[in-house]
Amino acid sequence: MLTRIEIDGFKTFEDFSVDLAPFVAILGANAAGKSNLFDAIQLLSNLASRDVSEAIKGMRGEPMELFRRTCHGRSSRMRFAVEVLIDPSVRDPWGSEVTLGHTRLRYEVTLERREVRPGIERVQVAYESAIPIQRPDTWADHMKPSPAFRKRQLKYNRKKPLLTTDSQDASLNFNVHQDGKAGRVRPASAAEATVLSSVTNAEFPHLFALREEMRTWRLLQLDPAVLRRPVPVTADDLLTPDGANLAAVLARIKAETLSPERPMGALSDIAAELNALIPGVMTLNAELDKSTSEYRVDLTMRDGLPFSSRVVSDGTLRVLALLTLLHDPRHRGLVCFEEPENGVHPARLKQLVRSLQSMVTRPADYKPDDAAPLSQLLLNSHSPVVLSALVGPDLRLLEDPVLFADTSSVVDPAIQEVRRRTRLRPVMPSPQQGRLIGLDLDPATHVSHFEVEKLLNTASAEA
Repeated sequence: MLTRIEIDGFKTFEDFSVDLAPFVAILGANAAGKSNLFDAIQLLSNLASRDVSEAIKGMRGEPMELFRRTCHGRSSRMRFAVEVLIDPSVRDPWGSEVTLGHTRLRYEVTLERREVRPGIERVQVAYESAIPIQRPDTWADHMKPSPAFRKRQLKYNRKKPLLTTDSQDASLNFNVHQDGKAGRVRPASAAEATVLSSVTNAEFPHLFALREEMRTWRLLQLDPAVLRRPVPVTADDLLTPDGANLAAVLARIKAETLSPERPMGALSDIAAELNALIPGVMTLNAELDKSTSEYRVDLTMRDGLPFSSRVVSDGTLRVLALLTLLHDPRHRGLVCFEEPENGVHPARLKQLVRSLQSMVTRPADYKPDDAAPLSQLLLNSHSPVVLSALVGPDLRLLEDPVLFADTSSVVDPAIQEVRRRTRLRPVMPSPQQGRLIGLDLDPATHVSHFEVEKLLNTASAEA
């Protein structure tokens, strides 16, 4: 679970930081930086498993366009820091399972543009560290975790760093510190991959668990065109960001969850949720067409007629893919979902948001028998209907945090420059909520009720 992110020098971010809950909604106009935040999270996830060139290759924009640009040129560095809650046990690809003594970690990485030959630049890792977060743990305390959550998920038994960047003999080195096995030293002068990406087994269990946590962070960019297509039998059975393998994922979920009493398994639950949001859906099925060796999705409507995914609406397919991911027994980690309002009628959008809220791990509600992996959802939107699902009649938050994204000016008199940067401001909670979670209720740093009401008043345009 991602609990805090700090960004500097990436796209529209400068000295940016935000603390995150299990469910967070980010609202703002186009070009406010909502998608840039998701891009930063996706880049960090990529860096946990790929080299730098591959990690940045799939990002929106050319590699050098990822560095912050001002009127004086582009930044030469991007710095990221994240604080995470990792699972208390980890299993590597060879079946080794390790119970961890520490589950709250802070990871930092800096990428730098370097000229490797005249006129040729590379993006390399200039700094990397991973340290244990100690008590008092502000984020954990603000979440008001249940005793069961504290006992199972929150562990604070390590004091020493896991990974540092140190100066030795006039050169920089990455030091992987002892964690059950002897440590390791690697040169940092021209690193084209993170140390974290190289930790592929439980030899260093805490770093491996951190890598696995970051690898699960996903940005869903569902494409209805590919959601409609049949899926080869050889396709991956974990949902891809564009949803191209939806039919294979549904077929696997059905096979893993069916029983004599529930021949469709969890597909019955997905169909019921889908019907609540898009009335008329009665049943859902995914089967292998043996003649073509492809998986196909069929929906049966209230008139009893089956329809294949080829003729289902874009909105129905997007909601189906999202519900599939959240009902998948193998699902874990963070999902970033853009604009849930696309293809969903405003009358049903509130219900969709509330359904999504029910599918995350809430520390305060955690029960002793909970065994599901940690689940987290960040969504961004420009819809006032999404906002209306998250605030009450008094315009105060009902439960989960809502952040408004916009841009603000930074004045640097030393170089006579005015720069625009993305900021996120939380909607002001009630005074009681503020005291509970320790927030400063300064209107200058929080979204006022006037701003909330102004956005809500545009909802009639979506009705």
